[in-house]
Amino acid sequence: MPKLLVGDALRATARKLPDKTAFVFKDQRITYRKFEERVNRLANGLLTKGYQPGDHIAILAFNCIEYYEILFALAKAGIVAVPVNFRYKAEEIVYIVNHGDSKALIYEAPFRDVFHGVRSEFEKVSGYVVFGGDGDDGDMNYEDLLASSSPADPKAEVSETTTWYIGYTSGTTGRPKGAMRSHRSNILMAFNFIYLDQESVSLLIMPIFHFNSISFGLGGVFHGGTTVIYPSGSFNGREILEIIEKEKVTFSSMVPTMYTLIFQVPDKDLFDTSSLKRLLTSSAPLMTKTKEQILEFFKSAELYEGYGATETAGVTCLLPKDQYRKVRSCGQANTFCRIKLINAEGRECSPGEVGELYAASPGLFEGYYKDPEKTAQAFMGEYATVGDMATMDEEGYYYIVDRKNDMIISGGENIYPTEIDDLLSRHPKIFQAAVIGVPDEKWGEAVKAVIVCKPGEKLTEAEVIAYCKQHLAGYKCPKTVDFWEALPLNPMAKILKREIRARYWEGHEAKI
Repeated sequence: MPKLLVGDALRATARKLPDKTAFVFKDQRITYRKFEERVNRLANGLLTKGYQPGDHIAILAFNCIEYYEILFALAKAGIVAVPVNFRYKAEEIVYIVNHGDSKALIYEAPFRDVFHGVRSEFEKVSGYVVFGGDGDDGDMNYEDLLASSSPADPKAEVSETTTWYIGYTSGTTGRPKGAMRSHRSNILMAFNFIYLDQESVSLLIMPIFHFNSISFGLGGVFHGGTTVIYPSGSFNGREILEIIEKEKVTFSSMVPTMYTLIFQVPDKDLFDTSSLKRLLTSSAPLMTKTKEQILEFFKSAELYEGYGATETAGVTCLLPKDQYRKVRSCGQANTFCRIKLINAEGRECSPGEVGELYAASPGLFEGYYKDPEKTAQAFMGEYATVGDMATMDEEGYYYIVDRKNDMIISGGENIYPTEIDDLLSRHPKIFQAAVIGVPDEKWGEAVKAVIVCKPGEKLTEAEVIAYCKQHLAGYKCPKTVDFWEALPLNPMAKILKREIRARYWEGHEAKI
């Protein structure tokens, strides 16, 4: 039986569609034939330099075609990729590179100065490869390495259970954890991508170090589509609309905040988005108002909503036909995926009861690198969890209530902020809102809303609280409201509630 290898997905597509455009980045375009040739050269170059299957190599770069070349080259060489968040500071980079046992670092030239002063702190790194400019003296030049290496298919022995990459989570508490994802789990995940085919032109917006872009980059190659890469940096709604129009994009995956920012573009209606056939929203709860705006604005596109994580891959999908029928649902379990909701007593939940979501999936990760304790905490037999709380209705549709760590306990009542976030997002004067629990001597925690108003709009605390009291039970309503100019976002444009919460819990022993 053929092995399920990431490198084989590229081999097959390059053989069938050699002259088709594989990747687009700004004005660059590369065919599958040329892409695989460069992948082979890099893989052979690294093997010739003495790196072996099973070794780990870190990657530090912005979004670009070379990033995918590196990921596929390491896959063909049997080397484990360790993508590093490009927003990390030097000491954070040192932690990931060392924890990931990286023996080399392939980096983009702009990052030279970021880690230049801490190179001596890398414990196992013995070589550096730089692209896009000059590195330190002695670093291998990426293009020189490719030019001097064979374009033949590498002869490395790779097992489908070999780890392809270690995806470091954003770390809601403590240090980031390294989720190990094998060749097999990623290929099985790609089979489930009903959004893609050979005619697909996918716009990948999230940073490539993130699970979403690695997954859909592989999915594009697996299905023989074309992948358009959005440059790293601040998300710009106008640029997204321009790319959709120019490249005739048919599919994109975005987090809800990205859609919200697109709808802030004043002349958005002037752009032609009729090429879009499918849109996916994931990685954060989709507020009802945002869903309605997506369906109204992107009229040519079917909307899918999914739930998943680096650890589980995608495990649910809400189909277009259910978007209005099952508001706030992330859908039913995907094919070959099974889900259990477990309550605080360890019992499986009945419909309507809130419990921690555990998933068994073909795309399940293998565990956290060098962390057997956290791995054991994540797994329950063949099921794994990342701590999300959910309910299920009588028809088997799932509803993400909140992160377990985001739940507010006020006077013994469990309050799930997402419900309040959703209500606030529908207010005509509110641009963004984040509801958190803050210290309260009487109740333990009290509900606070942190709000960003739309440009030119103003609200008072009393107005916001009164609005909530019209729609929610009293114990769920914010007791206080703060107004900020902007909310902190991570690279995937998800609101960082932990950073907001940190401002209010500073100096308190308990952080719940």
